[in-house]
Amino acid sequence: MGQQAELIMLKHTIKIMAQRDQKEQALVDFILKNIRNKTAVELQNYRSIMGITLAEMIYAGLRAEQLESLPNEFLKECIDNNEVTSEEMISAGLSEDRVNELIGATSEPDPEPEPFPIYPDPYPTPVANQSERENLLLDIDNNDAEIADIQRGINRKIISKQDLYDRGCSADLVERLMQYSPLNAIFPKVSDLPPLRKNATDVYFLGMPGSGKSTMLASLLAYANKKGLMKPVVDNSFGNKYKNQLVLGMVQGHLPNSTPREFINFIPVDMRHAAQDNTQQLNFIDMAGEKFKQVADSGIDEFKAYKDYLSNDNNKCLIFAMDYFEKNPVKYTEQDQNLQEVLALLEKFDILKKTDAVYLVLTKADLFPDDNKQKFCETHVDKMYTNFVNSCLDAKKTHKFVMKNFPFSIGPSRFNYILEDCDLETNENLVRYPKQLLKQLEEDISYFKKGWFN
Repeated sequence: MGQQAELIMLKHTIKIMAQRDQKEQALVDFILKNIRNKTAVELQNYRSIMGITLAEMIYAGLRAEQLESLPNEFLKECIDNNEVTSEEMISAGLSEDRVNELIGATSEPDPEPEPFPIYPDPYPTPVANQSERENLLLDIDNNDAEIADIQRGINRKIISKQDLYDRGCSADLVERLMQYSPLNAIFPKVSDLPPLRKNATDVYFLGMPGSGKSTMLASLLAYANKKGLMKPVVDNSFGNKYKNQLVLGMVQGHLPNSTPREFINFIPVDMRHAAQDNTQQLNFIDMAGEKFKQVADSGIDEFKAYKDYLSNDNNKCLIFAMDYFEKNPVKYTEQDQNLQEVLALLEKFDILKKTDAVYLVLTKADLFPDDNKQKFCETHVDKMYTNFVNSCLDAKKTHKFVMKNFPFSIGPSRFNYILEDCDLETNENLVRYPKQLLKQLEEDISYFKKGWFN
């Protein structure tokens, strides 16, 4: 890259950095440090979600192959927004033919795909790839295919989009599948987190991997955002970035799947309720279920750091996401044991002493065999999570909290992480269950009981 182009891009970078606070810039620096390993979809998400410009990516060492992999509409938008010039793209390794194509490209949007195309595949699979094609289609039929394998199969023309249409996927779902990239959940070190807000209620989201905990939180935030119930709060830049990721993912019908490297993050939220004039201050605390045992078994210094961070005078609400496995006694037993360990750790953290409410939420309610979701939930939780429920009841006698259980669902999904219907207007699950959870918070936590609004 020429010296003049480097100087121009450096000026772009400095200008953008000046608009971020210190913690936001630290987060961006962390991403840019590993930018050479990112896919085209991840690069586009970093720009749309994190506000990282293409000039910053190039200056951080974006490879020519990565630049070439980005779609024309994305590159043209960067040029039109004066984020980067065509000369800088050429200096970074983009071919001149591609740049000339961008300069002469129109900004008209692509036509909407037909809902269920019935035309024959114009790109028949080569005979040499027939075995690979059959294996991938078999995995898709058995619901064992990874999204990355399907994306790769379509891009390499091993299979076609028509194969997915033939298996009941809508054109909209297939397009969202092709745009999917795993959520890189950012859980910072506890030493980097700002203190939890005082005079707020700490709402803990707890559950094992795959239980639907993060999906429940994402659905709740997306519903509140759509209905205009959340007032922006800037007390934790890490939490706000995480909130934005979750909300955008739900709008796209992309469910969170990333495993955090650290243990905890929190999202400060001021929630509006119809029955109240003011907002309700909440700290949504997301704790990585797969890390609980690691923290419980860690050295005293690390354990003390988490205990000290979570220790405050705020009242608490604990939301346990409990998985519905249909008929699988082994998985139920494993999760029951793990949840008991979580409850014991919270007792050591002194969390239960200030707990107002404990919710046992059975996820995947769309799969329940009974139309009476609430009744089935109550019976099923008592039957399949007996020892954990008894542990909660014992704690209730000591700490006098409200204890309830209820169902939750976002509706059917495909390939584990693609929601079939992500529209609140047509998928009633995206309204019914988040609305019910918000109603429970409004009724049960002490913020309302003590009349702090007055």
